[in-house]
Amino acid sequence: MKFIFLNLILCLLLFDGVSGQTIFWNDSFLNFKSNRITHRIMLIGDAGEPAKDIREPVLIALEEHASFKPDSTLIVFLGDNIYPNGLPDENDPDRGEYERRLDEQIKSVINSGAYGVFIPGNHDWNQGNEGGWERIKNQADHIYSGGYESVSFYPVNGCPGPEVIDFSDRIRLIILDTQWWLQEPGMRPEESDNLCDQCTNETVLAALNSILFKSTDKHVVIAAHHPLKTYGPHGGYFGWKDHIFPLRNLSEILWIPLPIIGSLYPLVRSSGVSNQDLTSDEYQQMKNELESVLSQKSGIVFASGHEHALQVLEGVNNNVYVVSGSGIWGHVEESLSEGDDTIFAGKHEGFVVLDYFLNGRVKLSVIKVLNKAGDSKSVFSMWLDGEY
Repeated sequence: MKFIFLNLILCLLLFDGVSGQTIFWNDSFLNFKSNRITHRIMLIGDAGEPAKDIREPVLIALEEHASFKPDSTLIVFLGDNIYPNGLPDENDPDRGEYERRLDEQIKSVINSGAYGVFIPGNHDWNQGNEGGWERIKNQADHIYSGGYESVSFYPVNGCPGPEVIDFSDRIRLIILDTQWWLQEPGMRPEESDNLCDQCTNETVLAALNSILFKSTDKHVVIAAHHPLKTYGPHGGYFGWKDHIFPLRNLSEILWIPLPIIGSLYPLVRSSGVSNQDLTSDEYQQMKNELESVLSQKSGIVFASGHEHALQVLEGVNNNVYVVSGSGIWGHVEESLSEGDDTIFAGKHEGFVVLDYFLNGRVKLSVIKVLNKAGDSKSVFSMWLDGEY
């Protein structure tokens, strides 16, 4: 019997040589047990205005993917969890609607059986205006008032972080509130308030550096709202519609053509007039300071929202930057460019998934939501060790 088997193998090899074909071995079958997924982190941002008349399609898809392995799945909501100005006080007449917007996201976590963590964005901070700090605390209070052991909000008290969540003995999530960096002094917690472990740029950076130094044996994901790189409007990239119909940036129904005059809008935005854009001095300082720490480490995923698109970009020192800010159906940037460091860019509703395998590998997938029914598919994936 052994002789017959060996002859069969020999015939196959000879046939391969004659035909010019190669025999393909699917290693995934040979190593199935060592390659199985043990943990999943899902990254979604800017989901703060879910549909009211139907169940939000992006949250339907999110819930489905989280249900794959719920007891080992963590959903990270990357800020702008309540549009347009965060959660107001209880006496606000619209408080119920803003609670609903947050509750829809919480519901997707609870229904799936996964874990969820919310981090704040600029809209949660009342778009950086007076009273934003209170609205951050309102949001945290509302989340914890539900009594859900599987849902949390970080950093606490409007502090900048970094906060650490060890999702397993080899997966570490580090959370930063980047809006704290951009918030005007006096409208955020300061050192004198004694509320935060770190409350200056220098102490935040030192703490982050220390955490990363102690994380060399772990897969590290840093979650923040503001990206360190983007090729959308927040990065100074605008399309023709921004030049011709600039009022659509105020309301999607204002299709009023303003050629020539309309070009002033992209020009002003590109000049750094808003600290929510990468071109501003404040944003550049934050980016440079954070990258000064990240440039000393490699293999980190820096995840953010803010830009309403899905992007995977090469970061400093072989780190990967993820921009996942398309958490609402129909809320996608029409202007999205690409650069030499773009790995993937898509004007899609959806989110990004990180799958951690038993053999130590990590796979990144971009999930696109296809329709209002919440159907979805992976449109891009890569191994984070560089194989596409």
